[in-house]
Amino acid sequence: MTTLEDLEARLRELEAEVATLRAERSGTESETGPRFAAVYAAFADRFRGSREEVTAKLRPYLGDVARVLQPAERGPRVLDVGCGRAEWLTLLRDEGIAARGIDANVDFATAGRTAGLDVVHGDGVAYLAAREEGSLDLVSAFHLVEHLDTETLLALFEAAHHALRPGGCLLLETPNPTNLTMGACNFYLDPTHRSPLPPARTAFLVEASGFRDVEVRPLHPDDSPLDPDAGPPTPVEALVARALRGPRDYAVLGYRA
Repeated sequence: MTTLEDLEARLRELEAEVATLRAERSGTESETGPRFAAVYAAFADRFRGSREEVTAKLRPYLGDVARVLQPAERGPRVLDVGCGRAEWLTLLRDEGIAARGIDANVDFATAGRTAGLDVVHGDGVAYLAAREEGSLDLVSAFHLVEHLDTETLLALFEAAHHALRPGGCLLLETPNPTNLTMGACNFYLDPTHRSPLPPARTAFLVEASGFRDVEVRPLHPDDSPLDPDAGPPTPVEALVARALRGPRDYAVLGYRA
């Protein structure tokens, strides 16, 4: 006889399959049309940075994973939403950490599977909502949230909160608009970006979704001097340097209570 648990598990599987079908009409293509969706992987290669550069920026997060990861009884306990070129998944695999990625762009999902990674094509919010409650240790999303409207952003955070176990971690990284070069120019290189997210707003939305101990980490400043041949900067020059060359990204981490 089929148990209620079996039926609930099958329902989650069907919901995840529906999310995958919806992804055919979502993500990059829905924002810009099929022509840009077809070249988005090449666009990321041009402007995201080399895989080696991205991997070097991601490596410090391994400590955060180690602090929350528990022995997996079944299936991976880490989910990367919007996994893109899968640098994070590759790094985790190389460190012996089982992880799954999901991306709404079919080219990214296919490339990840071709590389031997656990990647599914689908909608990350629906996929998380269909997970068994408390089944994940960490949900990550690198340079994804700036592509989402506020309602979808809150839905993502709420779905991640559902899927994470108590003490599990939500890890986000996004461009930092307090760096004026990023906020006024470089952010808009990607036409699928919606609007810059000030760190305080992102942290508030994460906290409002039920996460505790929310932390904001400024990341990746350009420490080179404005004029390498000049002497020590004046106070005004230092202020300008911070505004133009301060942290280009930031991370937000929150934990399920």
